[in-house]
Amino acid sequence: MLISGKLSNGFILIIALALLGGCTEEARNKISRTTDNFLGEDLRVSYIDNGQVVKSWTVKDGKITSGKDDSGNATGYYFFWSVETGYVQVPIERTVIEEIKPSR
Repeated sequence: MLISGKLSNGFILIIALALLGGCTEEARNKISRTTDNFLGEDLRVSYIDNGQVVKSWTVKDGKITSGKDDSGNATGYYFFWSVETGYVQVPIERTVIEEIKPSR
């Protein structure tokens, strides 16, 4: 017996929610990060000194990480792999991150 498209999608959603509800917070965070990796955006990261852009990098699929303090706020440095130079580490307080919109 075949299940209609809407009913099938609803059934899959209910099963996914039930499985997610049984996961630990760490497992949910890992799933979220994996989803972010899959759905990442292209980004431009610029290092700024004295109000001027010193250097910019391109990041594919939006993978930028940082250290966190006890409150969960980013501290210290951003870490990422750029298209141009590979691994980069820049201080958070002097960095601007912009989404690169695809041209239409």
